[in-house]
Amino acid sequence: MSGSRGPWEKYTVPDIIIRDIESIIVDLPLRRLQRFSALAAQRQSLVVIRIRSTDGIMGVGEASIPSGPWWGGESVETIKSIADIYLAPVLIGQRATDMAVLRARMDEAAFGNSFAKAGLEMALWDLIGHTLEQPVHALLGGKVRDSLNVAWPLATGDPRQEIDEALAKLEAGEASAFKLKMGAVELKQDVARACEVTLALRDRAGIRVDPNERWTEVDALWAIPRLAEVGVEMIEQPLPREDLDGPVRLQARAAMPIMLDESIRTPHDMLEAAKKGAGALISLKIMKSGGMVPSRAVADVALAAGAALYMGTFLESSLGTSGNMQFCATLPHLPLGGELVGPMLVADDITEEPVRYMDGALQLPKGNGIGARIDEDKLKSYRRDRAHTTVTASTGQGGGGTKLAVAGE
Repeated sequence: MSGSRGPWEKYTVPDIIIRDIESIIVDLPLRRLQRFSALAAQRQSLVVIRIRSTDGIMGVGEASIPSGPWWGGESVETIKSIADIYLAPVLIGQRATDMAVLRARMDEAAFGNSFAKAGLEMALWDLIGHTLEQPVHALLGGKVRDSLNVAWPLATGDPRQEIDEALAKLEAGEASAFKLKMGAVELKQDVARACEVTLALRDRAGIRVDPNERWTEVDALWAIPRLAEVGVEMIEQPLPREDLDGPVRLQARAAMPIMLDESIRTPHDMLEAAKKGAGALISLKIMKSGGMVPSRAVADVALAAGAALYMGTFLESSLGTSGNMQFCATLPHLPLGGELVGPMLVADDITEEPVRYMDGALQLPKGNGIGARIDEDKLKSYRRDRAHTTVTASTGQGGGGTKLAVAGE
């Protein structure tokens, strides 16, 4: 009938056209020194991404990386540059809901740069969620969990201090397990430290260790039996990331699962590991894989290969942690939980409300999009400088079509 409306029309998805994209580097102080195998840090730097639609709705995302390019080759400086110069221009004027198209355009514009792409993708999901008035987990297929048991990183290097820190976290209900960062000191000293902490806590919480690729296979063969004897329940990425054969040999001897992190960034990486039988556990991080879409592909390959999943962290603020938790809420089979604890490690945050931890678990944020809103005063306080870039679409004179304008403030 002419002029009639079918009942399906109320479900029509509106066009969400990207008008401008803004990136801001933020430096947040940490509550205490955080040691990694390669360095130690007293602040966490990240890039806040804001994407606005032509309807004036804004989506926000975060690209976070631990203390520079040592982990994956990117830094907050490269993330901002790549986002501003190469990625934002190919997104401007496009429909935000065309996620496959937008991801392909970004991949054509820049090889790799997964952290920059992940931050932009998070902001896109947030924009779509706010426009459609839906949480991101609903857009990704629906949630299977409302919380995630979290492990707190112990990284001072002082076992007595780490034991006290762990007991305080347990008392506050802010963690249910702990992970020792290893590899920064001599092996025997490091293992002795791990054993002391594990023995002090093993009746109250699970203990995991992470050498961050710093061990040789000989080191691991010496260390793993000693760690297993005191009750360590998992070891993460003991060998260099390119070695997928070594973890298979270690797993055959180990009385605990060997988890792969740095080795697994793409679905192809996961497929190669699955072929070899490497990795009983797989650490997922949306930053290292370039966003929630490719991270889900990694997870699906891992699950098909019989591996279990773990939700890793790059010490995101409450902004990025909210986005990570939206993704994590859709994941099955997380027997050891994860490490989305960044908001408890930073001394201050940039959201209006921080994420919540209760009974040793991170709670799924409520609300549309990723469930977080930026505190503009905090953003002004912690942005690295006041110069930032907004890439916008502008209409040229005389029918010249859409042009891109880059504006600084």
